[in-house]
Amino acid sequence: MTGIRFLYHLMKTLITLYALSGAMAWLLVSGCTLKNGNESDGIPFDLSASYPEKAIMLEELADMEYLQLESDNDFLFDGDPDIVGSDKIIISRLNGGDILVFSRNGKPLSTFNRLGNGPEDYPRINKLIYDDTAEELYVISPDKIRVYTLSGEFRRAIALPEGAYISEIVNYDATTLLLYDDYNVYPAPFTFISKEDGHIVQTADMPKGEKITLHIMEQDKERISIFRAPAYHIVKYKEGYLLSDFSLDTVFFLSAQKELQPALVRKPEIRKMEPIVYLNSFVEAGGYVFASSVTVKMENNRLPRTYLMQDRKTGLVYRQRITWDDYQGKQITISPETIQKTQNDRLGLIVLDLEELKEANRENKLGGKLKQLVDSSDMEGNNIYMLLHFK
Repeated sequence: MTGIRFLYHLMKTLITLYALSGAMAWLLVSGCTLKNGNESDGIPFDLSASYPEKAIMLEELADMEYLQLESDNDFLFDGDPDIVGSDKIIISRLNGGDILVFSRNGKPLSTFNRLGNGPEDYPRINKLIYDDTAEELYVISPDKIRVYTLSGEFRRAIALPEGAYISEIVNYDATTLLLYDDYNVYPAPFTFISKEDGHIVQTADMPKGEKITLHIMEQDKERISIFRAPAYHIVKYKEGYLLSDFSLDTVFFLSAQKELQPALVRKPEIRKMEPIVYLNSFVEAGGYVFASSVTVKMENNRLPRTYLMQDRKTGLVYRQRITWDDYQGKQITISPETIQKTQNDRLGLIVLDLEELKEANRENKLGGKLKQLVDSSDMEGNNIYMLLHFK
């Protein structure tokens, strides 16, 4: 009987080990795993505290570059850039379906419009992403991702699962896109898909949290209104990305090797806050971490935002007051929103309204290269973009 028991336990152990090895192999193929087991590691950020304001000059944080896009009858547009890349600036006119391509120094290069219902057309433009290595433009619509050259030549279509809502998508590497699916149709909210045919390559398997509501819905007799503020789930950081599932109190860093590790931990627990305050990840510049928080409560017909910065050396947190020499009295803020158009954590974009600049120039508030550019601008010219090259 002893020998039989031994053989029984040996077989049971071997089966268990086999099952565990299979499970581990599945994880390695299908999901990014947490490199550091302790989810509480990372930069601490307390959203319940009241912080003093700190004044800082933008020149301490970044070198500024001013840019104004040229325009002619074929390149008229309103709104802001969709993409500011290393050598291209791309703008879409959502209502008309036009896509305009400029060089990095503002020269018009090409324009096309494939709005339609044909197999090589897009029915609408939800979002654009650009692969500057392959020189391919991805137009995201509700049903598919359609890929074009910068002159509008159709390359291929990538089908999306029915019911998925891709609120964010980035050009992750040479072969994959990383997306966030709001409706959880994909196996995980953060999923890597193939650039060729859209098949699932891998998932970023973060801890699970019960979804929270980041908007406010108000109903009157005639309609339902939804009030929301930006919520950034995927933010470029170093050689990887910061991933935020707002039901969790940890922001995770996804490395280029697709390893996950805690990067920032907010407190108190988001589920213990009333009203809820969520944190929009962070950007680093000049020895500071810059972030924005949103309070899910109506105030002056909007959800209020607070822009914060933490000194990396001291750990002290302040409210931002950022000004610069070229525009007296003008304040800006830095947050993940600043780099969303560039998808480059070392390059921020600030849009400066030309009409406002002209008025400020008449009041002698402008100086330096900004004043020179405004002096030479037509009254009907395009807005001026300030590119921040973070230190």
